[in-house]
Formats: sequence, structure tokens, C-alpha cells
Amino acid sequence: MKRSHNKHMQRAGMHKVLGRGRSDLSLSRVLLARELRPRRAGADVNRYAALTFMLLALVGAVNAQEASPVSDPSKTTYGMINPATATELRAFSFLIGKWDGKGSTKLPDGTVAEWPVTWIGRYVLDGTAIADELHAPAPDGSPYLGITLRQYDLRRKAWTIEFLNVTGSFLRKQVNANTGSVSISGRNVIIGSESPGMTIREHYLVKDDSNFTYRLDVSTDAGVTWTEGQVEMTFRRLE
Repeated sequence: MKRSHNKHMQRAGMHKVLGRGRSDLSLSRVLLARELRPRRAGADVNRYAALTFMLLALVGAVNAQEASPVSDPSKTTYGMINPATATELRAFSFLIGKWDGKGSTKLPDGTVAEWPVTWIGRYVLDGTAIADELHAPAPDGSPYLGITLRQYDLRRKAWTIEFLNVTGSFLRKQVNANTGSVSISGRNVIIGSESPGMTIREHYLVKDDSNFTYRLDVSTDAGVTWTEGQVEMTFRRLE
């Protein structure tokens, strides 16, 4: 049984102030025209050259001002892995980019709630870590937001994976040198972690470069029995 889980720049006015936009260019043309009037033999040629250079420089400046504005890089780029960072980090490189998905949660009454979800992954901190965001609607339609930070410490041979539940205002320390695990099999990854009264397995099942599935299994008896697919999300790459 399923239950849906709804949810320029005004052209910068041409300031007629010295030092801005086309007024500079117009003023320079006037100055240059004056200098190009017939002059006596032996006139200072250097002055002509200097004014020509000034005009060319101002043309370049105006062209730069009229270029299209650069988009916010945080919304258009996803970074690049640092060549010097641990190769282990590449286990999660498939997350880099923007993903559109559909999630489902098993509810206590046996029904299943479904909801749309977006996942966005980026290389951060000079390409030495991955930060991936989760955007979805909460049951009341408000935004549900979370972000995971993933990093591998070559020196200690250990992962650090932490999830910040922005909506719930808590931090879940999933994996570090003292707790949790990361298991890799081909392109698939399993993260094991502990929460109070609960053992968690997170599966990242990578079908190909454009599709993956996230599945979360839960155990309340230290792994003796499991509720598989307590949360499941399927994704297709947008970018």
C-alpha cells in the first residue's frame, strides 16, 4: 500500500561619471581627436602613442564590463579530485554531480511513503573530500536537508564520514578510525554504522555512470535480524 508524500541586471546605467563605463571611452575619444589635429613638425609622437594605448585599454575594460555575468560556481560546478589525495576517495566519486530521484520509507503501520529527492555531490577542500547534499520534502511539505562529508586519511588508513541532518539539527558520526566501516565491492559500497539502539547498513548500488540506488537497512538487535530497505532511493543523473 503506497501513500504519496507531497510536496540584470538592469543594464548598469551608463554613468556619466569619470572613471566608469562608456563615459570614459567617450572622453578618451574627445581627447584623442584633439591630439590628432594637425600639429607642427616635431610634435611629440609619444603623446599620440600614449593616448592610443589608453583608448585601447578602455575599450577592453568596457568589453569586460559588458560580458555576461559569471554564474554562482557553487551551483554550476562540482570540483575536481586532488591528484595527491587518497585513491580510496574515488569509491564515492560516482556521487559527483546532480541526481534526481524517488525515495520510499517503510512506516510503522506497514504502509510506504514515497517522495521526490535530489542528491548533489561535489569535491571540496581542494579536492580532498566529497560533500554531498540531500534535498527532499518533509511530511509537512517543508524542506528536509542533509549533507554528508566523506574523506579518507591516508596516514591513519581510515575513513571519516559524517552526516549533518540540517533539518533535525544533529550530527551523525558514521565512520571514523574508532567506529563504523566501509566495504567496497566493484562499484558498490556498503557503510556500516551504529546509532543509539540501532545498527545501520547503507548500500550504494551503482548500476552505471547515470544510475544508482541507495538502500538503508536497520537492525535493533545488534545485527541478528534486519529490516531491509527501511529507506530506499533510486537516482538518475541530471548533470
